[in-house]
Amino acid sequence: MSGFIRNLWYVAAWSHELAAGAPIGRVILGEPIALYRRRDGSVVALEDRCPHRHAPLSLGTIEGDELRCGYHGLRFDARGMCTAMPARSAPPRLSVRAYPVVERWSWLWVWMGDAALADPARIPDAFGLDDPRWVMRADVMDYDANWELLNDNLCDLSHLDFSHATTLGGSSGVSWSAEVPRITKLEDGLRIDRWYPDSRLAPGHPTPVDTLSSYRYLLPGLFLMTTAWYPLGAAARCGFGVPDEKPLSHRAEQQAVTPVSAKRSRYFYATGFAAENATPERVEGIFAVVNAAFAEDKRIIEGQQRILDLTAPGTRMASTPHDEAPLAFRRLVRERLAREQGETR
Repeated sequence: MSGFIRNLWYVAAWSHELAAGAPIGRVILGEPIALYRRRDGSVVALEDRCPHRHAPLSLGTIEGDELRCGYHGLRFDARGMCTAMPARSAPPRLSVRAYPVVERWSWLWVWMGDAALADPARIPDAFGLDDPRWVMRADVMDYDANWELLNDNLCDLSHLDFSHATTLGGSSGVSWSAEVPRITKLEDGLRIDRWYPDSRLAPGHPTPVDTLSSYRYLLPGLFLMTTAWYPLGAAARCGFGVPDEKPLSHRAEQQAVTPVSAKRSRYFYATGFAAENATPERVEGIFAVVNAAFAEDKRIIEGQQRILDLTAPGTRMASTPHDEAPLAFRRLVRERLAREQGETR
């Protein structure tokens, strides 16, 4: 089984990456896409390939609510239809593909499959950079690696103790690899929960707390996590489930993995604190730690891809107890891909 799941919403960009006056080009699942805003602020996603000489439309200009190719001047509307061509009084019968696109949770989501199946209700709830409940910082990072390697990394946080020993692992004050988390299967992914009783609010902080790390990992590669610190004993009081008491402090992570091609991926991430706990120093501090940690991830995962390229096909990887979530997510990807490809035959 090979290829990508098409009938999904993929994150193409952060909302703030797309200014009002200029288009941008992105590649998702090997397909070039041009994004631009109309005068009312709504977003259009078109195939980034002019049918005339295959120049990228994202290098063109926005005229009203339409996009003009910067090479020979063909102009396209939001449906992808060519509406004008120099030296012709009537528009030619030319078009480019138009993709369903939704702006939500500070992301621009593009539907890569059958447009008739593009239901915005299938976009999962996230946090968003403009949500007043949170103060967050965001960025994006490109990886020269297959997207499933990033999924593996995010489904198994036991690596924090080792690859992030002096960054995220060290700053969390807990041992991520000491115990296997509780994993719950969801329709489109997994929920992964960890309780750390009698931990610390921060490295060197004298106050003992109970820490709850909980996240959803959803197709195609969405990491939506909260970390909450509760008064000591909260874990036992709720039976190591979901507490109904107020946390002392609360953090959020919003991340997405988007396949660019078979061996290239784009990684969107944001991190921050609940507004009531956020100070500029805390937010900037955790953002600096996250940036350093993700640079560590990039180094290891790109190295992993290089070794895989030198490894004989079919060579099996060994497993550890922490592989339950990565393997479960890979099975979900295979099942969804097989179902989709079976339906289109």
